[in-house]
Amino acid sequence: MRGRRIAVALLLMLGAMSVHGVDLDDLLQSLLDRALTVSITARVTENGRETVQSYELTRVTISGRAVRLRLEGGNLTIIAEFTPYEDENGILLVAEGRIILRNADNEEVQYRTSLRSVPLGAGERVVFYPLGQSPSGVAMADGAAGALNVELEVEVSPFVAGEG
Repeated sequence: MRGRRIAVALLLMLGAMSVHGVDLDDLLQSLLDRALTVSITARVTENGRETVQSYELTRVTISGRAVRLRLEGGNLTIIAEFTPYEDENGILLVAEGRIILRNADNEEVQYRTSLRSVPLGAGERVVFYPLGQSPSGVAMADGAAGALNVELEVEVSPFVAGEG
């Protein structure tokens, strides 16, 4: 619903601009020229080696607009937002993470947040560990404590039409 409202507002704005002599094709091309592709690979690993499950997400965005990822499993919820900021020096990726860990009765036990900013070159990858590199004492839904971990590999690159 929110996306539909944004699209309608953009169309109204573009319509108003075309009345005032701004070329729509130039405006859209300018947006595409500044667009960025954010690719996220989420992996659940066991004992830091074997990939148990993986998920890929690719979104087109612009500088300053976040790409959000929500992972839920058993008693654990991970919400990660990655916001790329582009300037003449490259890309600054701001990563915000929220972790909600519940006990067996589904009551909230822990709520953790993190905020990191990492300078990147276009196409460079960075890996985030929302639970830490070696989480200890994190009880998963199946009762295994600390055996599973989550890795989020993020790559930000300029948008290329036709590649996704």
